[in-house]
Amino acid sequence: MGFRIRKSISLGKGLRLNLGKSGITSVTMGKREAPHVTVGKGGARFGTPIIPGTGISYETRLDKPPKKTRRKNTTMSSQKEPEYTPPTLPTPTQQLPATPTTPPQNGGNGRKNGGHGSHGTKKPWYKRWWGITIIVLLVIGVISYTFTPSKPIPNVVDQTVAEAKATLEKDGFKTITVTPDTKGKDRKWKVEEQTPEAGQKEKTSTAITLTVKRDNSDLADIVKKGMMLDKAINALTDEGYSTSDYKIESDSGKSVILYSNWEILSANNGVIHVHNKAADEEAARKAEEEKKKAEEEAAQKAEEEKKAAEEQARQQAEQQAQQQAAAEEAARQAQQQAEQQQAQQQTAPPSIGTVRGGSFCSSEGSTGTSSAGNILTCRVASDGRLRWMK
Repeated sequence: MGFRIRKSISLGKGLRLNLGKSGITSVTMGKREAPHVTVGKGGARFGTPIIPGTGISYETRLDKPPKKTRRKNTTMSSQKEPEYTPPTLPTPTQQLPATPTTPPQNGGNGRKNGGHGSHGTKKPWYKRWWGITIIVLLVIGVISYTFTPSKPIPNVVDQTVAEAKATLEKDGFKTITVTPDTKGKDRKWKVEEQTPEAGQKEKTSTAITLTVKRDNSDLADIVKKGMMLDKAINALTDEGYSTSDYKIESDSGKSVILYSNWEILSANNGVIHVHNKAADEEAARKAEEEKKKAEEEAAQKAEEEKKAAEEQARQQAEQQAQQQAAAEEAARQAQQQAEQQQAQQQTAPPSIGTVRGGSFCSSEGSTGTSSAGNILTCRVASDGRLRWMK
């Protein structure tokens, strides 16, 4: 016993290539779960499923009997005793052979070492398994091509890839190549050119190549004005767009790096125009901060000016109070002096008129005027007597 390796590779059209440890072991013609023919080193076999879907099938050989039957025949022939015929004696008139006749060896079959003569002969190529495979494939190809119908190729230009495939497959053309690869997003791609051209009558097995182009006409329907760029990119990706299907340009000419900062302005002709909304918000925030700071500084300055004005008013009030108090004091003193003078005037003796200084007087405290205009007062002199004196 040992490891066994087997793998089946589909070649299309119901052909499968079977691989083993030694390489290609056989070729199977026919779809899975259907009658099929397998040709390989072991010969040709025909198989048909008994219960579809279970893997249970029946196979029979097409080119030679089963190995058990051949082994049995070989064994019986090798075990059978060969018949021996004694040599015939010559007549007197006959000449004796130069050498005596001996019975044939190895059972008298005339084959070397009791083997079969066919084993020593090399089979021609058309009887070998790979030759049979080639012949069968050629026959199948000729028959398939002969019986394949010919139809005019339908026009699928300007159709989506999905629509074009459906149209071609409906008419029997199933070998379709799409270039470039649409990666499954067929409804976003339209056929720009087809080879062979539409209208030509070809076999339905003919390979048809569709050259397609991305349809970006719905870009403006997906990307709306006012959307943030990151959400717009996600929406485009969901609709099958790739980054090579559109360009992003900023109104300021700056590079667009962080998509969440940019707002959509417009989207047309495969170009998405954006504006840095985050920069506006940052500028507005800074302007608001500067405005608030200016208001705070103005309020602080107004408060300082108010305090200075109040201090100045207080000082002026104090000065005015001091001046008023001084004026009141001066008025009081003036009034007091006036009152004193008035009192003095009321208590002073009457003036006598013109008097002579040093002369005697009779009323102490009386006043008089000298000839020179000086006021003289009657008071006690050094000698103890009343005299007119300055």
